[in-house]
Amino acid sequence: MSISALALAQLLGLPEPTSQQQAVIEAPLEPALVVAGAGSGKTETMANRVVWLLANDHVSPDQVLGLTFTRKAAAGLADRIARRITQLRLVQAERPELASAAQRDTERAEFDQPTVSTYNSFASALFRDNALLIGREPESALLNDASSWQLARRIVTQSGDDRLVAFGSSIDAITEKVLELSHQLSDNVADGSAVQSYAERFAGLAELPFTSGKAKATPYASVTRAVADVSALAPLLQLAEQYGLEKRRRGLLEFSDQVALALQICGRSPATVQSYRDRYRVVLLDEYQDTSVVQTQLLASLFAGHGVMAVGDPHQSIYGWRGASAANLARFAGDFGAAGEFALSTSWRNASTILDAANLLVAPLSQASPMSVESLRARPAAPVGTLVGAYFDDIIEESRAVAQWLKAELDRPSGDGGRRTAAILFRQRRHMGLFARALSDLRIPHHVLGIGGLLSAPEIVDLVSALRVVHDPTAGSELIRLLSGARWAIGPRDLGELASVAGWLHARHWSQVALSDDVKQRMRDSVAIDDGRSIVDALDFVGEAPDGHGQLGRFSDLGLQRLRAVSRQLAFFRSRAGLALPDLVRLIEQELLLDIEVVANESSGLGAANLYAFRDELAGFLASDEQATLGAFLGWLDRAARSDTMGPRSEDAERGTVQLLTIHGAKGLEWEVVAVPRMTADELPAASREGSGWVRFGQLPFEFRGDARELPRLQWELVTTQAEFDSGLKTFKVELAGRHQAEERRLGYVAVTRAQDSLLLTGAFWGGQGKPRPPG
Repeated sequence: MSISALALAQLLGLPEPTSQQQAVIEAPLEPALVVAGAGSGKTETMANRVVWLLANDHVSPDQVLGLTFTRKAAAGLADRIARRITQLRLVQAERPELASAAQRDTERAEFDQPTVSTYNSFASALFRDNALLIGREPESALLNDASSWQLARRIVTQSGDDRLVAFGSSIDAITEKVLELSHQLSDNVADGSAVQSYAERFAGLAELPFTSGKAKATPYASVTRAVADVSALAPLLQLAEQYGLEKRRRGLLEFSDQVALALQICGRSPATVQSYRDRYRVVLLDEYQDTSVVQTQLLASLFAGHGVMAVGDPHQSIYGWRGASAANLARFAGDFGAAGEFALSTSWRNASTILDAANLLVAPLSQASPMSVESLRARPAAPVGTLVGAYFDDIIEESRAVAQWLKAELDRPSGDGGRRTAAILFRQRRHMGLFARALSDLRIPHHVLGIGGLLSAPEIVDLVSALRVVHDPTAGSELIRLLSGARWAIGPRDLGELASVAGWLHARHWSQVALSDDVKQRMRDSVAIDDGRSIVDALDFVGEAPDGHGQLGRFSDLGLQRLRAVSRQLAFFRSRAGLALPDLVRLIEQELLLDIEVVANESSGLGAANLYAFRDELAGFLASDEQATLGAFLGWLDRAARSDTMGPRSEDAERGTVQLLTIHGAKGLEWEVVAVPRMTADELPAASREGSGWVRFGQLPFEFRGDARELPRLQWELVTTQAEFDSGLKTFKVELAGRHQAEERRLGYVAVTRAQDSLLLTGAFWGGQGKPRPPG
């Protein structure tokens, strides 16, 4: 007998599905695309589709495959499906006529479970099970972020390529580019040699005539810059290739490698593909808009024309930097075969006022979309909710107002009588500390999520600042942090005089003899980083200068005393720089009295927990290389903070506590109360950093990206003069700017739809910049 989705819901005691949900649940076993807006109940609908298919004996549980991005989302989907299957079996036990013979086999049923995992875990399992088919080791070790950074950095530092010096970039910056390029090649299934040939052809632009008419005396600056930046691909690609070879030599893999190798296996082994098609008759692809090109190709090679249902929302495509594309959903039918299209547009999360704001944000995107995207509708009897907007004179006033609003909102009980959940969502991490301090001033419990949050904790800022000063003589801002902090409390006047000493030293030879005007001019014209003023060197001078030296008279007595004490302490740290990293960190922690201060000043114990957490991060970094250097560790901290900011978080909301995180990190999460500050021009929406798109240092040309058809195209191969290229590049930049604005709208949509009931949107004219900024 056949049972409808509506009748099944009644049997299982579930809420009655909407007409949209019924259509999705009862869709035939063929390719299907579901456009599911934020908070539209997609997880519940997917679970109910699985149980409907089981109830009607279309498939057995072990023929179901569900894939999503994060372990948290996979666990949530698996749990929801398992609970629905349990409910179904209880009903079938009471009413045997509703179960087939196979379903009544309780011993088999105990072992027949759906497979639910992350996309990466699925690709990893496919690779491990079939690695020998392509001559690879199944048990290849998986590189974590820290170990991949160390390996790439070692390759860069050991390179003898003189072209790297001409970049004028730090070792860490080049390492970042090598890793980025390596991942882009994997994610887009691009051939490095083809990219290098492309870059060599691009260099021919420098040989073009300047104009077609009257001769121009000099080359176009845009052409000179573009050729230099794109030419950097040659040495970077060679380093990326060396990185890949070294990984293979050591038997190491990254997640992106596993996906690419799994695709390679499918291309070589039709039997493997058929085995997966036979095993899984139902495939659910969650958050499909976030899949990369190589993930899409892998899934299409396995399941094209099969019972695949992809669920996603083009308006929540915010991970373009890792190879995902908002156009991915629109390409689904081309990748998997003619597909039925469905929609889930009732929000079960947001109050109606919040939905109005969300729909307003993405209305231009919906109109321009190549596929139908319905506006979100409020659920029946949805509350109106609270939406407040405010714009302030400066960021200090803004941060205090946000804290006061959150305090008032948290003082109100939740619908179940408990404490409410709350978050502040940021476009960028740099202002988190200021808003966290505003919360602290009002004694509002708060938690900055991720390693970025750990690195913003006061005791960790001091510790890392000291490590940077020990390692880098140009770490002036970190030194100022230490000097002006509670430990030394050196005042603004003495700090200003220290900067004056730095200027005085800058104009002198090592023997303190004044430099000639000619040498000074050459130094001003130089781009070498070491030719700049160093406040670190100035402090060393203050510590070593003899009593009575004229430059020491600049300082107050107390200021001079403290500056000399700091100088001695830093000299001591440098003398111990050869210690193992854990020992050096512990030494600095003790000498700065951080371990004592966190106990004395924080009843919550958060400071001590932060110090322990930092040691754990260091231990994880050293796990793959106990001999790693301080410079490598500091570079990895910078990279880890950036990666942590951009990736989705997995923490649950904390009742009565304000969580601070980025919008990228908030995707997939929700809170009753949300504040989105800094909705200011050039912050949210952010100023575009893309500039010339791929015509920048170390960027993969758009032609090699899987979403090239949806990207602006620079027709450089058709130009006959440098003037034509210059004009085309300007048009290209305008098109990129429009694309960037669409990405920022999607970010705004994600931020707004995280709020269930109460939403605050703020900004300020002044936030540390030179000119006032209007609302974004």
